[in-house]
Amino acid sequence: MNQKTKNLFKMSAVGCAAMIGVSAVSLPIHAMASTQPVTSITTTALPTAQKIASVKVQEKVLSTTSKYLTTNIKVPQLSGMLDTKYQEELNDIILSHAEKDLTKWEKDAAETAKKAQANHQEFHPYDLYISYNLKSDGSGNPAGVISLEVVTEGSEGGTSMPRIDTYNVKNTAEAERVTLSELLGDNYKEKLDAKILTKMKEDPEKYFLDEYKGTAEEQTFYIEKGNLVVVFPKYSIAPGYVGSPEFSFSLKNSDTTITNPEETKPNNDVKLDLQKVANYTNKSGIAMVSLRDVAQQLNYDLKWNQSTKTAEMSKEAQWTSVSIGKDSYFFAKMAPTALGAAPELQNNKLYVPVQFVSDILQIQILH
Repeated sequence: MNQKTKNLFKMSAVGCAAMIGVSAVSLPIHAMASTQPVTSITTTALPTAQKIASVKVQEKVLSTTSKYLTTNIKVPQLSGMLDTKYQEELNDIILSHAEKDLTKWEKDAAETAKKAQANHQEFHPYDLYISYNLKSDGSGNPAGVISLEVVTEGSEGGTSMPRIDTYNVKNTAEAERVTLSELLGDNYKEKLDAKILTKMKEDPEKYFLDEYKGTAEEQTFYIEKGNLVVVFPKYSIAPGYVGSPEFSFSLKNSDTTITNPEETKPNNDVKLDLQKVANYTNKSGIAMVSLRDVAQQLNYDLKWNQSTKTAEMSKEAQWTSVSIGKDSYFFAKMAPTALGAAPELQNNKLYVPVQFVSDILQIQILH
């Protein structure tokens, strides 16, 4: 077994967990490309304009002889990829999962029907539907990116629970999957999670705000017409009538994307004069400073979101956010860290630990 074939089972494509009974699908990969944060897919990793090709989909219809199961199964099979070996492997994976789903539902339906007959109960046939959407054929924006969505939905006569599997691939001579970190940068999660939560809070009656735990390590998403669309499983963060919630962001929107980390390095020549900002020591002995005063002195823009109790602080490509009651601070590519005290309000001003300035923003403090 060569390394490329081994990689078929090493990494999973993002897919919504469901009652279908099959785990997230695998996706063939080559060596991962550089994960430099960009506002679009790195053009150097894509075919040249003359070589960019669009793919097409042919359907393979699966049917059943079971009288206990009703099916409508259309399995997508890609054609036209530059990497024909990768294309063959990917098509095999998609077809294999559909066949496994069909076998499982035939078995479950037959067993349930047998039990119903033994108990003199009425049995209604199960349903299994598999459909697909080619969201991006590689000819659009970002150029050279294929994005395919496969929806598997089974029903036992009641409410169905769809599983959504997505395949996002660079159509290159050596194809490889597209990841969120490659699209948005290694430090994308905090900002993307905050953006999604903000959208949810714009329509709070529609979502289970308390159930939102942020994007997963292998988050389901697809790319369509230059937009990144993040998908969540049905019932996970919203009532059933909402379906599988989706949140769309423009890949050209600087509010969503994160710039190159080389552009987010703080200016070490800048210093904060502690005597010119409001400050106090809290009950735990931690020095706290007014975030607004800090932002004004250091020429950062500061925006307050009342619904999320979050303040966003930015200057050119630099960005961070803090939330009341959350002892978690980050800046640029830095991993979130605790400073011993969460942001808190005092006299209508938001205060953060003075270490936020020295340790997070990496600004020297003049006492």
